[in-house]
Amino acid sequence: MIEYRSISRTLGLAMVGALTIAVGGCMSQRTQTTYAAIQPAPSRPVQQAPLAPPPAVEQPPQPETPEAPVSGEPLPGDQGTGGTNVAAAQPSSVSVGRTDLLGGWTISSGGDNCQLFMSLTTWTGGYRASTRGCSQPSLAGIAAWDLNGSTVTLKGGDGSAAVATLRANSAQNFSGSTAEGSGITVSR
Repeated sequence: MIEYRSISRTLGLAMVGALTIAVGGCMSQRTQTTYAAIQPAPSRPVQQAPLAPPPAVEQPPQPETPEAPVSGEPLPGDQGTGGTNVAAAQPSSVSVGRTDLLGGWTISSGGDNCQLFMSLTTWTGGYRASTRGCSQPSLAGIAAWDLNGSTVTLKGGDGSAAVATLRANSAQNFSGSTAEGSGITVSR
């Protein structure tokens, strides 16, 4: 019985060795073969048909916008309270998304110029925000932001109290007023 196992093991190893040599021989033969360079097929110029003009797209009618009021005059619909909300006074047709607001901004309000950073980290009242270099306590306390249409609300640490409300003038510039009534701009 011992002799049979020894013979079958030896025979098995011999077969593996023979297969290895055979495959190795095929591989060496394959690597020694030189391949002829492939020549590109001759080509003809492509004939292009003239393009038809794109179909006309009908534009929806644009709403009429009232003329801008003269400084100090109340806006249409304002009851003449004397003060106007800067965010309400500047209707915005600028389309702004949350990702447009990410990163660093400069805040200017009441002689204070400092930095605002906005991220998409979920935070109480919206998303995480922080400021650096702000001397006004309300601006230094900004901890969250939220976007509703093209209106950005900057919020304090508890996430419920609005520190400032701003409207988009462009994708890189927002203006509005603080909770105390001061004008504020946020820009890049």
